[in-house]
Formats: sequence, C-alpha cells, structure tokens
Amino acid sequence: MTGESSYQTAAPAPAQDNQDSDIFIAVMGPTGSGKTTFINTTTGSRLAVGHRLRSETKDVALATFNYRGHRIYLLDTPGFDDTHVSDTDILKRIANWLEYAHSKGKLLNGLIYLHRITDVRVGGMSGRNMRLFHKLCGKDAMNNVILCTTMWDKEEVATAELREKELLSEFWNSMVEEGATWARHDKTRESTFKILDHILGLPPIMLDIQVSLAEGKTLFETEAGKEINRELVALQEKYNKDLADIRQELEDARKDNDLKTQMLMEKEKQLLEAKLAARLQEQKRLADSMAEEIEKLKHEMANRPTGGCVVL
Repeated sequence: MTGESSYQTAAPAPAQDNQDSDIFIAVMGPTGSGKTTFINTTTGSRLAVGHRLRSETKDVALATFNYRGHRIYLLDTPGFDDTHVSDTDILKRIANWLEYAHSKGKLLNGLIYLHRITDVRVGGMSGRNMRLFHKLCGKDAMNNVILCTTMWDKEEVATAELREKELLSEFWNSMVEEGATWARHDKTRESTFKILDHILGLPPIMLDIQVSLAEGKTLFETEAGKEINRELVALQEKYNKDLADIRQELEDARKDNDLKTQMLMEKEKQLLEAKLAARLQEQKRLADSMAEEIEKLKHEMANRPTGGCVVL
C-alpha cells in the first residue's frame, strides 16, 4: 500500500461509441461524509450539500459527465442515518434503483464508500453504515469497492493517519481482505480522477442484494434486509421492556392518586407505543413486494430530462 491509496492507477478500457462505454459508480457513506461534495467537485454539478445533521440526499440522485471517452454516471445515495427517512425506506430506494438498472442490463462498475477522517470514534451510526454497506455489496463485489476517507484538510495529518490505520486494521479489515481498496480524497478533481482511473479498469458486477432480488427474494430476505431487521427486533424488545416499566409506574401513580406523574407516564407510554408501531411498520415494508415501485421508477426514468443530473 502507498500512503494515499491501495491501488495502482489502471488504464481505462477503450471507449466505444455505444452504451458499453457507460460507467456507473455509486457514491455511498454516512450523512455528512462528503458524498455530494465529491460529486459536485468531480462533475461541476450543483447538487444540494447538507452542512447540518439534516440530510439533503433523500433519494438517489444521478450526475453525469464525460471522462476519457466514457460517459460516467455517479449515483449520490442517502446514508443509512437520514434524519427524516428510515433505514428501511433508504434501503428500498437504493434497491429499487439497482433493480431497475439490472432490468436494463446496467450494473455498477464501482462503489465508493466515503468516511470522514475527522470522526474521533467509529461506532454507532457510522458503524451501522459500514455494516449495511458491506451486507448490501457482499463479498463477491469487494474488488469493485473503494473505501475513501474525506476531510483531510480539517484534521492534523499525524492524527488523521493514526485514524486511517485504525480504520484499516479494525473496521475495514474484513472488506480489504475480501478485495476492497482504499484511498484519500482531498476535494480536488485530481484525487477523484485517480479513483475513477482505477474503476475504469474494473468489470461491472452484481451486488449481493441484486443477486438475492434476482433470485426472487424479498428485501426482508436479503443480507442487508436481515441486518436492518435484526436492529428492528432489538429496538422492539427495548420498547416493549420500557413500556412494561412505564405501565408499572403508571399503575403505581394511579394507586397513589399522583395525577402529575400519571400525565407524564401517559405521554411517555403514547410516545413509546408510536415508536413501536413505526418499527413494526418498517418490518412490513421490508417484506413488501417492490414490483409496483420498480414500475413507477421505470416510468420516471423513461421521462427523465437528458444530461446534467436527475433525482430518482
């Protein structure tokens, strides 16, 4: 490995005057990791950039540009930590696009996973994003994955390099062992083009989630869906336990004729019941057929504007 990447720059495949020269690349990662900035820097697009916790990327946005005789399509995807959209709905949106692309004979040539080098700890939302990304791709797609750190300009080099080593040894090690490569992005087109040159030399691949859906499995039955469901089950168990505790406190307050506590506990009970109902609804959506949504997406794509970028 070199100091900036774990790959050699590959010569691009000869361009052809047909759709075989189209290159599809998904840009993924947590909210705020720099996905939209990466795409805007590369393409000159003006996709909205989120600078707070609210995610600006709620759907899959597609930006295009020409490079080395190829038409490059960069997919700006929402992270699995969106402030307003559930992980289930995000997975469905990404899966819908992948299914649509597969139905048109289009596969991804590469996936770029972005991670902030400024993150002091890797865990929680960041760790969940990594796990879901890994499950979505699967082992056989790892050769087409580039794990890319961002925001090097906002951290001391020595500190950033220590975090990079930690990522590679503790959090990205399984993906790297399965074939993923790694790189740094410094907000310049030059660093982006190094990554693109590598991807141009790779054959298109099917992700694990695409293989599963093509076999007739529901989203619930895919590895990424199972991971989300495990988390939903854990949350349901927690909410049910908390509800049992609140019901006991509410009963005690009624016996003591403590009206203030009764009102507080009743509000807590209603809030938890709403959260539990939402998690149960998420499980249902995981198991629902995606056929209707795929047909809707086909219609939207058939009527999309040409050139520039389009939100799907």
